[in-house]
Amino acid sequence: MTESLGVAPALVRLSFLVSSIYSEVCAGYDLTAPQAQLLCVIRDQPRGMTELTDLLRLEKSSVSGLVDRVERRGLLRRQMSPADRRAVTVAPTAAGKRVTRGFYDEITRRLHLLVADLPAAERDVFTLTASRIVLDEAVPPIFGAAAA
Repeated sequence: MTESLGVAPALVRLSFLVSSIYSEVCAGYDLTAPQAQLLCVIRDQPRGMTELTDLLRLEKSSVSGLVDRVERRGLLRRQMSPADRRAVTVAPTAAGKRVTRGFYDEITRRLHLLVADLPAAERDVFTLTASRIVLDEAVPPIFGAAAA
């Protein structure tokens, strides 16, 4: 049997491991973690600036600066909201979609490897438990809402 670390140390160390992998994959796509999160959030649908502020849990000025930097790289574009001409939405460009798809696929593959050696029943329990925690804590869907 594997040694138990305790809940807090296990979660902190797991967070460190996931963050390390996320940062490594980001670097391979010349993205910062916030840039990758932004691209993943707009991957399936354009988002308004207020919605991005809520999803990314950042201040409005931080989101504006983040959007500016990613827009300068040609990975997203601002467009008028069809619902409110005063509002702006953010959507990926074709280049942004390619980068996001590659990043998303690579991080998904790398994270699946973390649990690949667990027996199927343990993987299922882990997935259910982790899902319950993030849903109960209302963690925003910064990496897509659909199951992978």
